[in-house]
Amino acid sequence: MTPNKLRAPKGDRYLSTQDVMQRFGISRFTLRRWHEDDKVGFPKPVFINRRHYYRESDIFRWEEKRRGIDPDVPDSVHGVEVVSGVISDYGELVDALKKHRESLKMTVMELDARSGMQEGYTTKLENWARPGYGRGAGPDTLPLWLGGLRLGIVLVTLPRAPRNFQQRAKPTVEVI
Repeated sequence: MTPNKLRAPKGDRYLSTQDVMQRFGISRFTLRRWHEDDKVGFPKPVFINRRHYYRESDIFRWEEKRRGIDPDVPDSVHGVEVVSGVISDYGELVDALKKHRESLKMTVMELDARSGMQEGYTTKLENWARPGYGRGAGPDTLPLWLGGLRLGIVLVTLPRAPRNFQQRAKPTVEVI
């Protein structure tokens, strides 16, 4: 378990509105604003005897997501630490690899040397979307990149379709 990742409370306790306000040091007005703003994504209350209560597990999950930790990702797979959340497109893969390199305090030149890639190639891979400069990882470079970072890929079946799946599936050529 990573030191920043906390365990969700056992059981599903309910917190009153007062408990939630005290937990975050906010006013009732701020809590109401959080409910109304979908971007905040604050959990909706449960009504018990005409009073608002919040599931502590929902509050925990919201806190973890705000900290950038996906509460649905296990700490380990077959005893090996998980270092990323679910990745569903190439940009997210590159961001996760770059973030991991930075967490190791490794420069791009060190990664080039460790992986056996040509000097400066990691910079091109990390800037893949930059026109005229970046490069995408192919079947020859992806294993080198992963090996230099000492990472592997685990494939999982998602319970739902990836984000924007419908939009991505549309043809890019216009029919006239």
